Amino acid sequence: MKHFRRGKNVPGRGSRPSHDRGPRRDVGDGSGREGGEEESSRPANADTRWIGGFEAVRTALERAPDDARALWIEHELKHEEIARIVRLAKDLNVPVQYMARPELDRALKGARHQGVALKAVYDPAETFTEWLAGLDESRKKGLVVVALDQIQDPHNLGAITRSALQLGARCVVIPERRSAPVTPAVIQASAGAALKIPVHRVVNLAQTLARCKEAGFWTYGADAAGKPAWEATLNTPCVLVVGSEGYGMRPLVRASCDELLSVPQVAHGVGSLNASCAATALLYEIARQKARPDL
Repeated sequence: MKHFRRGKNVPGRGSRPSHDRGPRRDVGDGSGREGGEEESSRPANADTRWIGGFEAVRTALERAPDDARALWIEHELKHEEIARIVRLAKDLNVPVQYMARPELDRALKGARHQGVALKAVYDPAETFTEWLAGLDESRKKGLVVVALDQIQDPHNLGAITRSALQLGARCVVIPERRSAPVTPAVIQASAGAALKIPVHRVVNLAQTLARCKEAGFWTYGADAAGKPAWEATLNTPCVLVVGSEGYGMRPLVRASCDELLSVPQVAHGVGSLNASCAATALLYEIARQKARPDL
């Protein structure tokens, strides 16, 4: 059963031609290394970053083996998970080096690494517009996108990315400026989710939301003054917009939203929820309504 907003007409939705190109990932979908090949599809000026922790490193090796450049293991550290990661890296012809713990600490800039660190390349180029243009009507059905307006705390970005993946969102969109990038701290805070769900960087978030609306997406903004989420009919495809810590959405971004949503809370609480908690609650409500089209 399709949901329709009462009393509101938004022209131009769902009237765009389809294209054949699909999404690309900030961390690629590599298909494995063959014969010790060192080349990857990344451009020559692709950035590099260090990924630490068992789950994050294993995920990166499995999902983007062509982006891996070196695996560092803490010297003389024994753990069955480390042994599995080393075997995987060797199968993919990724160089393995045994290093002193301070070297890993420096590479990860003090982030927790559990004795394993992977150096990987990635392409920070913005790809969201290309992905959006490649959607036909069947692929848009039920899609959820999370857009973050200047979330600068890496732990909030990681937590939101984790919730987005767990609750069925297709990708996360962040502005290029004044936003936490996907760093080792973000990957760890997301429990590796930031390597499993595309995180797209865009130049202008308000313009990106306008393009989404032209493509048939509804846009919902998280705002403490908004309509209680459980009283709203949440249509898909949609974009859930979450504002920065303490300041919320900027005026142009807020004005780009079709509706503002709040998370109902008890009167005797201690203030509003932080960005990651609010995002999780609203993503859950979107997922719940998707699963119950009779509501």
